[in-house]
Amino acid sequence: GVKNDLDLNVDQLKLLCSEYKKVFEEHNQHFPSDPQHQLRDCVKAVFGSWFSSRAIKYREINSIKSLIGTAANVQMMVFGNMGPTSGTGVAFSRNPSTGENKLYGEYLINGYRRRC
Repeated sequence: GVKNDLDLNVDQLKLLCSEYKKVFEEHNQHFPSDPQHQLRDCVKAVFGSWFSSRAIKYREINSIKSLIGTAANVQMMVFGNMGPTSGTGVAFSRNPSTGENKLYGEYLINGYRRRC
């Protein structure tokens, strides 16, 4: 088995994509090829997650009561896997785990961050 997606070759990535598409078909859905459709579905998933049992429980455990919803940040994708001088990352104005009012971030050299 492969431990890192960067170790996959083109044929393996194509196979992986076809396997993901099969999951859609098993649920009588078609994987959208239109990027605008994909973007709309992703944003809907973010907003829909606010009412998931996991999110509700998380807010309950952490006594988060004053929030009325979540947010989606959409930005242009750039290549982060062009070698040791490129990468990807995420940064927050607060620590997302503790809420501490302090800059928090992480990065990955020569790779993509996968989020929908």
